[in-house]
Amino acid sequence: MIKDSTSAAPAHERLGIYVALDRIPFLKGRYARKFAAATLIAVVPPLITLVLYLVFAEHSPASRQLLPALGLTYLAGFMATLWLHNGLLAPVAMSSEAVKDYLDDKAKPTLPREFPDEAGRMMSRTQYLLELFDRWGDRIENLSDLDEITGVYNRRAGDKRLAEEVARAERDLETFHVALVDLRAFRHLREEHGYPAGDLAMVHLVGALVCNTRRGDWIARWGSNQFLVGLHRNRNAKLVSERILHGIEAVPCPVGPNKEITLKVACAVVEYAFGDGESGLVKRAEDAIVEAKVTSTPLGPSRAVYRHGSPRVEQQETSDRAS
Repeated sequence: MIKDSTSAAPAHERLGIYVALDRIPFLKGRYARKFAAATLIAVVPPLITLVLYLVFAEHSPASRQLLPALGLTYLAGFMATLWLHNGLLAPVAMSSEAVKDYLDDKAKPTLPREFPDEAGRMMSRTQYLLELFDRWGDRIENLSDLDEITGVYNRRAGDKRLAEEVARAERDLETFHVALVDLRAFRHLREEHGYPAGDLAMVHLVGALVCNTRRGDWIARWGSNQFLVGLHRNRNAKLVSERILHGIEAVPCPVGPNKEITLKVACAVVEYAFGDGESGLVKRAEDAIVEAKVTSTPLGPSRAVYRHGSPRVEQQETSDRAS
């Protein structure tokens, strides 16, 4: 399900120039006319200054003082044209950003629908299509427990499996671990190599996770570039996670013809603390993954953070893999 996007500015704040011109009756519902009007607004003052200069230049030597003003006015007119045109292109930019945010993070679009011109219809249709994709995506996801790209559990099935693990641990008084694995630089990877390369990277990452876990463990796609790994019963979680990180970095990931990259991840390995429940365990894992990402260097090795025992009296460890 798509989530609200909190980073984008409110729509009408970014559409200030566009909205202001749309309030003029002659321009309402006419995108091309708005561009023409913006150009006219920016060009008329320099033209008036030029006419005044030509009229008075022959009659008064003092009128030569208008020449610098003419140059400044033309410069101001040019800058005003850029500013107005940039404002009128805001609907195009916002529609493009809405699609990108949806593809990257399933972020909910907040595009306005009330403008009748071509740009307004583009925003309205973009909003409608992304909402439609989200509704159909939810329906398809509800028909399956598997992620359509990687073949592991989807988030809904992962939540269910995690609840089962927690219930078993509380019943048997035997704890377990989870590993939250975050593929670093995922947006940069897709922007540089394309969205299919992003899918290949996730499949490659899942392959490494599957090869370095054992029977009884499970893997769920937890976010766009995050995976939750359930490590069954008590084990040497640090040894397991180091084997996983080594497996991810040992084999380069193909992202195109004759092009391979080494994937780097941030990893949080958290032991279940009795009484925490699913929400408490996930919160500790999310806090630890933030620490792993913040303390990682951009081009440095994969990094893991370990949290053991009670969240109130817990030991913390970190480890880096050599590149």
